[in-house]
Amino acid sequence: MAVRLSVKLAFAILLALYLATGIAALAIGGYFARSEEYSRRTIIVTDNVLIMLFVAGSYIILNCIAGIVGMLSPLKRKRWLQAYVGLIAITMLVETVVGIWLWFRTLDIDDLYGHNWRHLWSDSLKATFQDRAQCCGYLGPLDSPVLASPSCQNMAQAFGCMTSVQKYAQDYLGYIYTSVFGFVFVSLGAMLSGMVLLVVRNDEERWRWTRANAIFRSMKKINSDSTLTKFCPVKDSLCSSPQQPSQQPLR
Repeated sequence: MAVRLSVKLAFAILLALYLATGIAALAIGGYFARSEEYSRRTIIVTDNVLIMLFVAGSYIILNCIAGIVGMLSPLKRKRWLQAYVGLIAITMLVETVVGIWLWFRTLDIDDLYGHNWRHLWSDSLKATFQDRAQCCGYLGPLDSPVLASPSCQNMAQAFGCMTSVQKYAQDYLGYIYTSVFGFVFVSLGAMLSGMVLLVVRNDEERWRWTRANAIFRSMKKINSDSTLTKFCPVKDSLCSSPQQPSQQPLR
Protein backbone atom coordinates (compact mmCIF):
# COMPACT_ATOMS: atom_id res chain seq x y z
CA MET A 1 0.00 0.00 0.00
CA ALA A 2 1.30 3.50 -0.89
CA VAL A 3 0.04 7.08 -0.98
CA ARG A 4 -2.53 7.12 -3.77
CA LEU A 5 -1.52 8.82 -6.98
CA SER A 6 -4.86 10.66 -7.22
CA VAL A 7 -4.22 12.38 -3.87
CA LYS A 8 -0.73 13.48 -4.93
CA LEU A 9 -2.05 14.65 -8.32
CA ALA A 10 -4.78 16.79 -6.74
CA PHE A 11 -2.21 18.20 -4.33
CA ALA A 12 0.13 19.04 -7.22
CA ILE A 13 -2.60 20.82 -9.22
CA LEU A 14 -3.69 23.01 -6.30
CA LEU A 15 -0.07 23.67 -5.37
CA ALA A 16 0.53 24.87 -8.96
CA LEU A 17 -2.46 27.24 -8.71
CA TYR A 18 -1.18 28.51 -5.38
CA LEU A 19 2.25 29.05 -6.91
CA ALA A 20 0.59 30.99 -9.75
CA THR A 21 -0.81 33.47 -7.21
CA GLY A 22 2.70 34.13 -5.90
CA ILE A 23 4.07 34.62 -9.40
CA ALA A 24 1.15 36.95 -10.18
CA ALA A 25 1.92 39.05 -7.10
CA LEU A 26 5.54 39.45 -8.22
CA ALA A 27 4.48 40.23 -11.79
CA ILE A 28 1.95 42.87 -10.70
CA GLY A 29 4.48 44.46 -8.37
CA GLY A 30 7.07 44.55 -11.14
CA TYR A 31 4.58 46.08 -13.58
CA PHE A 32 3.61 48.89 -11.23
CA ALA A 33 7.24 49.52 -10.29
CA ARG A 34 8.14 49.98 -13.98
CA SER A 35 5.05 51.97 -14.96
CA GLU A 36 5.27 54.62 -12.23
CA GLU A 37 4.22 58.03 -13.51
CA TYR A 38 3.08 56.53 -16.82
CA SER A 39 -0.28 55.00 -15.97
CA ARG A 40 -3.37 55.99 -14.04
CA ARG A 41 -3.21 52.59 -12.35
CA THR A 42 -0.27 53.78 -10.28
CA ILE A 43 -2.66 55.94 -8.26
CA ILE A 44 -3.92 52.77 -6.58
CA VAL A 45 -0.55 51.31 -5.70
CA THR A 46 1.65 53.04 -3.13
CA ASP A 47 5.24 52.17 -2.22
CA ASN A 48 3.97 50.16 0.76
CA VAL A 49 1.66 48.15 -1.49
CA LEU A 50 4.54 47.44 -3.87
CA ILE A 51 6.68 46.16 -0.99
CA MET A 52 3.77 44.03 0.21
CA LEU A 53 3.34 42.50 -3.26
CA PHE A 54 7.02 41.56 -3.53
CA VAL A 55 7.11 40.12 -0.01
CA ALA A 56 3.87 38.16 -0.52
CA GLY A 57 5.03 36.73 -3.86
CA SER A 58 8.38 35.63 -2.45
CA TYR A 59 6.71 34.15 0.63
CA ILE A 60 4.27 32.10 -1.46
CA ILE A 61 7.03 30.76 -3.72
CA LEU A 62 9.12 29.66 -0.71
CA ASN A 63 6.00 28.08 0.77
CA CYS A 64 5.43 26.15 -2.46
CA ILE A 65 9.01 24.86 -2.34
CA ALA A 66 8.24 23.33 1.07
CA GLY A 67 5.13 21.71 -0.43
CA ILE A 68 7.05 20.30 -3.39
CA VAL A 69 9.74 18.81 -1.11
CA GLY A 70 7.09 17.22 1.08
CA MET A 71 5.08 15.89 -1.88
CA LEU A 72 8.09 14.08 -3.38
CA SER A 73 8.39 11.85 -0.32
CA PRO A 74 5.41 12.34 1.99
CA LEU A 75 6.21 9.36 4.23
CA LYS A 76 9.70 10.65 5.04
CA ARG A 77 9.03 14.40 5.03
CA LYS A 78 6.03 14.90 7.24
CA ARG A 79 7.41 18.09 8.80
CA TRP A 80 7.72 19.71 5.37
CA LEU A 81 4.04 19.08 4.70
CA GLN A 82 3.09 20.38 8.14
CA ALA A 83 5.12 23.55 7.50
CA TYR A 84 3.44 23.94 4.09
CA VAL A 85 -0.06 23.76 5.57
CA GLY A 86 0.79 26.09 8.45
CA LEU A 87 2.35 28.72 6.18
CA ILE A 88 -0.68 28.66 3.88
CA ALA A 89 -2.90 29.42 6.87
CA ILE A 90 -0.84 32.58 7.45
CA THR A 91 -1.15 33.48 3.76
CA MET A 92 -4.93 33.14 3.91
CA LEU A 93 -5.12 35.38 6.96
CA VAL A 94 -3.02 38.11 5.33
CA GLU A 95 -4.91 37.92 2.02
CA THR A 96 -8.25 38.18 3.82
CA VAL A 97 -7.12 41.24 5.79
CA VAL A 98 -5.80 42.93 2.62
CA GLY A 99 -9.03 42.20 0.72
CA ILE A 100 -11.16 43.67 3.52
CA TRP A 101 -8.86 46.70 3.73
CA LEU A 102 -9.21 47.33 -0.02
CA TRP A 103 -12.96 46.97 0.22
CA PHE A 104 -13.11 49.54 2.99
CA ARG A 105 -11.07 51.93 0.85
CA THR A 106 -13.91 51.95 -1.67
CA LEU A 107 -16.20 53.27 1.09
CA ASP A 108 -14.05 56.35 1.71
CA ILE A 109 -13.18 57.37 -1.83
CA ASP A 110 -14.43 60.97 -1.49
CA ASP A 111 -12.00 62.02 1.25
CA LEU A 112 -9.18 59.66 0.26
CA TYR A 113 -8.76 60.68 -3.37
CA GLY A 114 -9.51 64.34 -2.74
CA HIS A 115 -6.56 64.41 -0.34
CA ASN A 116 -4.40 62.43 -2.76
CA TRP A 117 -5.18 64.80 -5.64
CA ARG A 118 -4.32 67.91 -3.64
CA HIS A 119 -1.25 66.69 -1.74
CA LEU A 120 0.21 63.44 -3.12
CA TRP A 121 -0.28 63.04 -6.84
CA SER A 122 2.17 64.47 -9.31
CA ASP A 123 1.11 66.93 -12.00
CA SER A 124 1.64 64.29 -14.68
CA LEU A 125 -0.92 61.95 -13.07
CA LYS A 126 -3.44 64.74 -12.60
CA ALA A 127 -2.88 65.88 -16.19
CA THR A 128 -3.59 62.34 -17.39
CA PHE A 129 -7.00 62.41 -15.70
CA GLN A 130 -7.73 65.91 -16.95
CA ASP A 131 -6.84 65.06 -20.54
CA ARG A 132 -8.81 61.81 -20.68
CA ALA A 133 -11.91 63.06 -18.87
CA GLN A 134 -11.72 66.62 -20.24
CA CYS A 135 -11.92 68.02 -16.72
CA CYS A 136 -9.91 70.53 -14.69
CA GLY A 137 -8.97 70.32 -11.00
CA TYR A 138 -10.60 68.01 -8.50
CA LEU A 139 -13.79 69.82 -7.46
CA GLY A 140 -13.33 72.45 -10.13
CA PRO A 141 -10.80 74.63 -11.98
CA LEU A 142 -9.77 76.31 -8.73
CA ASP A 143 -9.07 73.05 -6.84
CA SER A 144 -5.41 72.12 -7.55
CA PRO A 145 -5.60 72.03 -11.36
CA VAL A 146 -2.79 71.44 -13.81
CA LEU A 147 -3.20 74.59 -15.86
CA ALA A 148 -0.99 73.36 -18.68
CA SER A 149 -3.62 70.76 -19.58
CA PRO A 150 -5.76 71.69 -22.63
CA SER A 151 -8.93 70.96 -20.66
CA CYS A 152 -8.14 73.91 -18.36
CA GLN A 153 -7.88 76.47 -21.15
CA ASN A 154 -11.54 77.43 -20.90
CA MET A 155 -11.88 77.91 -17.13
CA ALA A 156 -15.45 79.16 -17.33
CA GLN A 157 -16.80 75.92 -18.80
CA ALA A 158 -14.43 73.43 -17.15
CA PHE A 159 -15.70 71.00 -14.50
CA GLY A 160 -13.87 69.01 -11.83
CA CYS A 161 -12.37 65.51 -12.15
CA MET A 162 -13.87 64.16 -8.90
CA THR A 163 -16.48 61.96 -10.60
CA SER A 164 -13.97 60.54 -13.07
CA VAL A 165 -11.40 59.80 -10.37
CA GLN A 166 -13.90 58.19 -8.02
CA LYS A 167 -15.45 55.99 -10.70
CA TYR A 168 -12.07 54.84 -11.95
CA ALA A 169 -10.72 54.17 -8.44
CA GLN A 170 -13.85 52.34 -7.30
CA ASP A 171 -13.93 50.08 -10.36
CA TYR A 172 -10.22 49.36 -10.19
CA LEU A 173 -10.19 48.67 -6.45
CA GLY A 174 -13.19 46.37 -7.01
CA TYR A 175 -11.15 44.32 -9.49
CA ILE A 176 -8.24 44.18 -7.06
CA TYR A 177 -10.08 43.06 -3.93
CA THR A 178 -12.12 40.55 -5.95
CA SER A 179 -8.85 39.05 -7.21
CA VAL A 180 -7.46 38.98 -3.67
CA PHE A 181 -10.50 37.09 -2.39
CA GLY A 182 -10.06 34.71 -5.34
CA PHE A 183 -6.50 34.12 -4.15
CA VAL A 184 -7.93 33.32 -0.70
CA PHE A 185 -10.06 30.52 -2.18
CA VAL A 186 -7.04 29.16 -4.09
CA SER A 187 -5.03 29.20 -0.85
CA LEU A 188 -7.88 27.42 0.94
CA GLY A 189 -7.93 24.68 -1.69
CA ALA A 190 -4.15 24.28 -1.49
CA MET A 191 -4.30 24.04 2.31
CA LEU A 192 -7.10 21.45 2.23
CA SER A 193 -5.19 19.34 -0.30
CA GLY A 194 -2.14 19.48 1.96
CA MET A 195 -4.24 18.37 4.93
CA VAL A 196 -5.68 15.47 2.92
CA LEU A 197 -2.19 14.40 1.88
CA LEU A 198 -1.09 14.51 5.53
CA VAL A 199 -4.04 12.35 6.60
CA VAL A 200 -3.36 9.80 3.84
CA ARG A 201 0.36 9.57 4.63
CA ASN A 202 -0.44 9.19 8.36
CA ASP A 203 -2.80 6.31 7.54
CA GLU A 204 -0.12 4.72 5.37
CA GLU A 205 2.48 5.14 8.11
CA ARG A 206 0.11 3.63 10.69
CA TRP A 207 -0.68 0.69 8.38
CA ARG A 208 3.02 0.02 7.81
CA TRP A 209 3.74 0.23 11.53
CA THR A 210 0.90 -2.17 12.34
CA ARG A 211 2.05 -4.59 9.66
CA ALA A 212 5.66 -4.44 10.89
CA ASN A 213 4.53 -5.14 14.45
CA ALA A 214 2.42 -8.08 13.27
CA ILE A 215 5.34 -9.54 11.31
CA PHE A 216 7.65 -9.02 14.30
CA ARG A 217 5.25 -10.82 16.65
CA SER A 218 4.84 -13.66 14.17
CA MET A 219 8.60 -14.05 13.77
CA LYS A 220 9.06 -13.95 17.51
CA LYS A 221 6.45 -16.67 17.99
CA ILE A 222 8.01 -18.83 15.25
CA ASN A 223 11.49 -18.43 16.77
CA SER A 224 10.14 -19.31 20.21
CA ASP A 225 8.41 -22.45 18.93
CA SER A 226 11.50 -23.60 16.97
CA THR A 227 13.72 -23.12 20.05
CA LEU A 228 11.35 -25.18 22.19
CA THR A 229 11.28 -27.98 19.58
CA LYS A 230 15.09 -28.02 19.32
CA PHE A 231 15.88 -28.29 23.01
CA CYS A 232 12.83 -30.18 24.22
CA PRO A 233 11.97 -33.07 21.84
CA VAL A 234 8.65 -34.69 22.42
CA LYS A 235 10.16 -38.04 23.50
CA ASP A 236 12.62 -36.44 25.94
CA SER A 237 11.44 -37.32 29.42
CA LEU A 238 13.37 -34.34 30.89
CA CYS A 239 11.12 -31.93 29.02
CA SER A 240 7.92 -33.74 29.87
CA SER A 241 5.79 -32.49 32.66
CA PRO A 242 6.36 -34.20 36.00
CA GLN A 243 4.02 -37.00 36.80
CA GLN A 244 1.61 -36.61 39.60
CA PRO A 245 2.30 -38.99 42.48
CA SER A 246 -0.20 -41.77 42.63
CA GLN A 247 -2.37 -41.84 45.69
CA GLN A 248 -2.46 -45.13 47.61
CA PRO A 249 -5.90 -46.18 48.68
CA LEU A 250 -6.50 -45.82 52.36
CA ARG A 251 -6.86 -48.98 54.25
